[in-house]
Amino acid sequence: MPKSATYALLALAAVAAAGAGCNDEDHDEAADIARLATMEARIDALIGDAACTGGDDCRTVAFGAKPCGGPWKYKIFAAATLDTAELARLVKAYNDHNAVLNARWGWASDCAYVMEPAVGCVEGRCRAVVP
Repeated sequence: MPKSATYALLALAAVAAAGAGCNDEDHDEAADIARLATMEARIDALIGDAACTGGDDCRTVAFGAKPCGGPWKYKIFAAATLDTAELARLVKAYNDHNAVLNARWGWASDCAYVMEPAVGCVEGRCRAVVP
């Protein structure tokens, strides 16, 4: 899913929460959404261009936390070109924060199951491929 779609989903969640009448004086929903965007940008910077030399380099990680369960999407990365422990730590922090915000703001989702994509090295970059 492109970044613009992710931001659109977060904006839609913000509108849904506002319509639900959530009034939390200790938190600012816009600031929470901005924090998620900053966290995702850091993850995307770590993943970079996902350069690879072969299909074995390519992996996926479940990303985000839908309110009814499961990830919003999968991020594709090249394991050989980054610190996978750091990526796991950052993604866990993002997913955990997303889950907290789902509850805090009453965010909803489509509850659709997101399939983990098959990945491979295509023209030197890890990409989703048709199996």
